[in-house]
Amino acid sequence: MRKEKFSPKNLKISAGIPAEARKTLFWKRVLELLSASSRTKCGVNISRISANVKDGAVVVVVDKVLGTGICSPKLTVGAMAFSATAKKAIEAAGGKAMTLMDIAKKHPTGKDVIIIK
Repeated sequence: MRKEKFSPKNLKISAGIPAEARKTLFWKRVLELLSASSRTKCGVNISRISANVKDGAVVVVVDKVLGTGICSPKLTVGAMAFSATAKKAIEAAGGKAMTLMDIAKKHPTGKDVIIIK
């Protein structure tokens, strides 16, 4: 039995990304990572995001953001899902927790956006 390439949740996200954004290499890569096997994806902790980016960065996480660790820089994070503690920590640091569709609308070219997996 062959499994479908995109899950219904991923299809919804893919459909929500604007057409002009889907043509850029950045968003093509994000869609490619979304279609990867769920075994290769795992949640990303806030501590990992904070350790790899500077203050004011825009970050895309292709899976769920988890709340372990401290969010020290002010970040804009776009992800498929957020744990409750992760969302609180990002907003407490002065950042924003957004969906991938919202990030794609705000940054259609993907310039200055970082993928963390």
